[in-house]
Amino acid sequence: MFDNRFGLDIAAYQKNTIDQIITAQISDGSGFVNTRINTGESRTRGIEFLVNVVPVQSEDFQWSVSFNGMYNKTKVLRLQTDEEGETITVGRHVFNGFLQQVVGQEIGQLAGFGFRRDAQGRQIFGDNGVAMRTDDLVNFGSALPNWVGGITNSFNYKGINFSFLIDFKLGNMMMSGTNFNATRHGLHRMTLDGREGGVVGDGVNQAGEQNTVAADPQTYWEVVRSQQLVEPIVYDGGYWKLRQISLGYDLTRFLPENFPAQAVRLNFVANNVFILQKWVPNIDPESFGFTSDNLVGLESTGLPTTRGLGFNLNVKF
Repeated sequence: MFDNRFGLDIAAYQKNTIDQIITAQISDGSGFVNTRINTGESRTRGIEFLVNVVPVQSEDFQWSVSFNGMYNKTKVLRLQTDEEGETITVGRHVFNGFLQQVVGQEIGQLAGFGFRRDAQGRQIFGDNGVAMRTDDLVNFGSALPNWVGGITNSFNYKGINFSFLIDFKLGNMMMSGTNFNATRHGLHRMTLDGREGGVVGDGVNQAGEQNTVAADPQTYWEVVRSQQLVEPIVYDGGYWKLRQISLGYDLTRFLPENFPAQAVRLNFVANNVFILQKWVPNIDPESFGFTSDNLVGLESTGLPTTRGLGFNLNVKF
């Protein structure tokens, strides 16, 4: 619309997927612990949209904006049966967490032991002042983002082109092995609490009274390993990033008349520039610890992500 200065594209969809390949647990009496099967049904619903706007356009200058986004949710409808709560574990974190498919919930649930709480939601501590864990595994949410998208701004002035891309992923959870190790070894900032005099946890004892016991700080924080209590290292895995910056100049006007190339453009490009917003400390939310992309949301210790800087020369013949 408006002489191509505004464009809008929207698509809504629903997709049901059946008989996916899943690794399921079997009796170890067989000599194996799991096998691959075709089973289950999931339902994906979502919306995708693209908005293009040219706020400023003149003879020498143009500013254009493109916003591309998606909202998506995938629900597990059936595994072996369609009974609510039926679970298959599809991945295990080296630091005591799990990735599960659960009937009736979003696909890719992160699971592990959490803090034990009373009916009022207060955290319960043992006689030694250390947090107690739940009896059963807790689902902390899906490792898959609900929102994915990006915003690109482009500016062109007399052959000079500058653009930058901001992208985001929101609505997903992640389990951080890096913060797991930092917590149990006393290297995480939150473990500074109680270095002198012990840690008095905010909650109640097993009798329902206010907790007043000062726990030894090492014993207090190493529960992530000693009790496999992983709730302290489960985070919102969303982020906003300045993904790319590009600055270029069209050199075509300087080419001789009989030059073999029709067009030449030189660009400086920076990728993965910096993180604008995140909710997991000490690491890039895109850090990954496993070789399989099926094991989403399970970050482990490894090399940090990198920033790329370079030049790009485009020649058209």
